[in-house]
Amino acid sequence: MIDDRQGTPMTAAARPHRTPVSYAAAALAVGLLGACTSGDPGPAVTTARTASSSASSASPPPTTTTPTPSPTTSVDPVLAKIPAAARLETQSGAAAFARFYFEQLNRSFMDASPEILDGLFDPSCRICTDLQKSSRELEAQSRHHAGNTLTVTLASATVFNKKDRQVLVTLDQHSVAVLNKSGKRVDTTKSGKGAFVAALRFTDHWVITDLGRPS
Repeated sequence: MIDDRQGTPMTAAARPHRTPVSYAAAALAVGLLGACTSGDPGPAVTTARTASSSASSASPPPTTTTPTPSPTTSVDPVLAKIPAAARLETQSGAAAFARFYFEQLNRSFMDASPEILDGLFDPSCRICTDLQKSSRELEAQSRHHAGNTLTVTLASATVFNKKDRQVLVTLDQHSVAVLNKSGKRVDTTKSGKGAFVAALRFTDHWVITDLGRPS
């Protein structure tokens, strides 16, 4: 069900004293060749040495050029996983990022991979922190959601100025099995509807700083 007091979807396993569980980067080897001669110390040998000496003087040994390595560019791992449309510092970019966050929330719970959410929210976002904690609990219990728990039905920037950026996000929550590592159903999420106002900040990329209830 959806807790209308906070706008946070809850599972059937949620208890009043706990956070609701809801929603997954050559060495170059150079060989030197040597020649061996044998036999008699007569003129033929002397001539051969002279010719060899002459040839050596006339033809300097080839040189080997070691290519200069190209400079490497480090890529921000958080930015790398954000879709192009959600990287723009625009109203549509903010809305796309909010939608992306909830899609990643689904993945985090389906894969029981809390690290999927790393870098997408600011530590000041209490609900975001609690949601990642819930995913971490699933991981510790070797459990995961069998499918997408949430569908974003709307993501629209409602405030967008230099100081404040907010996106209204409405959601459908689905009844989804929670499975253990053997694939056995151990719980089920409840279906319902919910809404959040996501406050965002842009530096190198968007982050969510708060998830609150629409007024």
